[in-house]
Amino acid sequence: MAFPVMNAQVVSRLVGEGNINNTVTHIVKELTTGAHNLFSVPAVVDVSGMEFSLGVVSDNTDGSAGLAAETGTSAFRPAMSDGGTAGVGTAILFDNSGGLSSSTIYTAYTPHYATGTSTTDLDADDWVNLRVTGNGATVAGAGFVNTQVSYVYGKPGSIS
Repeated sequence: MAFPVMNAQVVSRLVGEGNINNTVTHIVKELTTGAHNLFSVPAVVDVSGMEFSLGVVSDNTDGSAGLAAETGTSAFRPAMSDGGTAGVGTAILFDNSGGLSSSTIYTAYTPHYATGTSTTDLDADDWVNLRVTGNGATVAGAGFVNTQVSYVYGKPGSIS
């Protein structure tokens, strides 16, 4: 029996710190490292069926469209994580060597994609977080990031 289509969700969030208006310099801060809560799931979710997309909207110097390098110590390095019910968990939901942290760069408005690879499911009320493990202090860093997560929640009682 297939999962009900009405349980499919697409969640999009703009994550950033500061103001996108670029008429004044240095109004966009570097997106801080750590967890940024996006949403909590209403029921159990099979992570292997989740799809993730991230795109840099602006750099962190003046709010203009920019680039965020993915390699090096000062690069923007994102992941998505299972935040647990408290929103602070760190279990990565996909193989971080995939599309979201390749050796290329984030070109403004061009998304990178990944699919879930975690062998554990999200439980009801677990948070999905954007986890930033590195971000540059120059144009190599991200100020605003557009996130999108697609998933199907719940499962029929006959499936364990």
